[in-house]
Amino acid sequence: MRLAMYQGRPYFVQPKGNQLLGARIDAANVVTLIRHPAELARLSSEIKYDVKLDPAKLRAPIRLPHQIFALAGNFEDHQQERQLPVSDMPVVFSKSASSITGPRPRVTLPSDTVDWETELVVVLGKRVHDCDLRAAQSAVFGYMVGQDLTDRSLEDQHELLLSKSYPRFSAIGPWITTTDELPEGIGDLRLETHVNGIRKQAAALKQMIFTVPQVIQYLSQAVTLLPGDLIFMGTPSGVGFAHQPKQYIKPDDFIDSQIDGLGTLSATFVMNGREVLRQQQQDALDEKAAVTN
Repeated sequence: MRLAMYQGRPYFVQPKGNQLLGARIDAANVVTLIRHPAELARLSSEIKYDVKLDPAKLRAPIRLPHQIFALAGNFEDHQQERQLPVSDMPVVFSKSASSITGPRPRVTLPSDTVDWETELVVVLGKRVHDCDLRAAQSAVFGYMVGQDLTDRSLEDQHELLLSKSYPRFSAIGPWITTTDELPEGIGDLRLETHVNGIRKQAAALKQMIFTVPQVIQYLSQAVTLLPGDLIFMGTPSGVGFAHQPKQYIKPDDFIDSQIDGLGTLSATFVMNGREVLRQQQQDALDEKAAVTN
């Protein structure tokens, strides 16, 4: 099944050609459904996709997760392009819940060094602590596409959390695809990023260094994981920082992040108001200098 938030209500959704069909669910939110799997199973057995939905009105399937974890360097080619050593254990950091947004955000750029990173997002379905790999796999409720935007100037100051936690820096969605929809697993699914229509990232999820169960098991050694928690699984090579010269997101750019079978996120960007003022002041100075000369 696929679960989405649409106009403030949870829906079962089904893409069909160029349409998105839905069935409204009588529940407060998606996390409530995750916490009550028997009721969710009952509801799913009665699905009638009888409503045409406007994809532009989809919201983040989980708006305020208790915990958000993210992996740094979970693709070897990304480690190589960043000239960083490959770790023998997951490198984990957190993201602020206030950075979460839906699948079509309009993002205000806080600086001119913001970079793109498309990632698989894992949604936890069970409470687990100090679990083995088998229990870790069974704790997965489903998957989403994620955009892990990064302000590289802050990241260079070793501010991982802050550099990735500006408003709308963590787009997720467009819906949660549950594990039963992927009987062959996720390994052969391909992840891609397109910036202004040009492909920048492309990789199969089987290229991840640490698998989803391994990451859950690792996290659970210290942390109690809860239903609805999110894990961003890392990004492959092709980020703007690694280009020569470096390529960062500019105002009016648009970025599509997609994973086969899981959907697409589409973000657009505007300049921070302070940057607009600074640019206007600089333009005025340049104009005055041109007249003087």
